[in-house]
Amino acid sequence: VAAVATSAASPVLPLLAARPAARRGLGCGSHGASAAAAAAAASVAGAAGRFAVGRRSGTLRRPLALRPQPPPGRRLAAVGGLAEPPSETAAVLRVAEAAARAAGRLMAAKVGAEVVQVKDYAADLLTAVDTECEEVIRKTVFEAFADHAFLGEESVGSREAMDALIAGAGWLWVVDPIDGTTNFVSGQPMSAVSIGVAFNGTLYAGVIYDPFRDELFSASLGAGASLNGAPISISAARVPTLANAVVASGAPPNPRSSAPCFRAMSLLAPPCSRSVRILGTAAISLAWVACGRLDAWFEPDLSPWDSAAGALLVREAGGRVTDCEGQEYVLGTRPVCSSNGKIHDELLGVLAEAGATQLDAA
Repeated sequence: VAAVATSAASPVLPLLAARPAARRGLGCGSHGASAAAAAAAASVAGAAGRFAVGRRSGTLRRPLALRPQPPPGRRLAAVGGLAEPPSETAAVLRVAEAAARAAGRLMAAKVGAEVVQVKDYAADLLTAVDTECEEVIRKTVFEAFADHAFLGEESVGSREAMDALIAGAGWLWVVDPIDGTTNFVSGQPMSAVSIGVAFNGTLYAGVIYDPFRDELFSASLGAGASLNGAPISISAARVPTLANAVVASGAPPNPRSSAPCFRAMSLLAPPCSRSVRILGTAAISLAWVACGRLDAWFEPDLSPWDSAAGALLVREAGGRVTDCEGQEYVLGTRPVCSSNGKIHDELLGVLAEAGATQLDAA
């Protein structure tokens, strides 16, 4: 494991120099294809819930009222917007990659750290390293882009302030410093840094770094996705049906979220799919869908830092990302279903049949 650098020299400034930039129908249970399709279509809901946003000091550095506001239609813009990429996109991606590597080195050096706090649920863990890694990312970002907004899992502010900021214009960094904290605490080398960067609500850059395998997944809007600099793509050509697919899901700490996951996984067991997996990290799961190691992944309730970078990766690699009822993913979608595209409708049918399209009722 690489040691954490202690030099005070900034890792960012050199990076700012420019450089080139079917066996079954929709369901696998008792319903046929047409019935499952009708059920899935009937269940399509409105826009997903909004999400929370943090800032460097927990307070806004200029009043919200002074920030230019986007047109109403841009407030929850899709991952793949129609606007031309801002001129900063290439520099943003390079800084995101540098920040992810710096935080990843720290993560790998301290794997197995003790839990210092639990969050809303007993299984939702926090270590001191989560906060340290987020601070490494924050420092790297603000050295390069002092006026960008920052949403970090470990420093998010009030829901009202977060909703106001996500609706605002400009750049927003959406950061999970350690995705897969339970794995991390247990000493399992299966955690990642996840950084998604949006402009006016549209994701333009995404980076997921797995320090244990030294795998850096990167994507920018319209430029494709890569792993350690080599282009990647989803598995659609070799896995055209759900029966041949390896599908992953999660085991989240909220029982209202984990129960739908397990119901759906039960229906997805062979022969409905080839196999089912739980990796314990949404970020790596999405990255693996993007590079074809997994064919699909879903979970009925995610925070934006869990999915922002991975959603862009999957789409830029040729896959599809929606909510669990088929509505296209936007920044703020909480139920997430990602796939190689070919098996997407089949998978949505299974999720509908399992009642796994959203959180269970309280």
